[in-house]
Amino acid sequence: MSRAVAIFIFWAIGFAVGSAGYLMVPNAVSWLGSILPEIVLNQAILGSILAGIVGSAVSTFAVVTWASRTS
Repeated sequence: MSRAVAIFIFWAIGFAVGSAGYLMVPNAVSWLGSILPEIVLNQAILGSILAGIVGSAVSTFAVVTWASRTS
């Protein structure tokens, strides 16, 4: 796989996850707020934490999958 194709694939994955996250964060934050009412956090902070966790999980999975296929 060429470097340009690999970069494009990682860009597409990041774009898809970011777009889906943007649409899903308000619902997920309200859901987490109802489950954990004692934790009082700003909605933006909770959303950024949630987006960071999802983004890191997806990128780690993508890199590990790519590395195992090319080795």
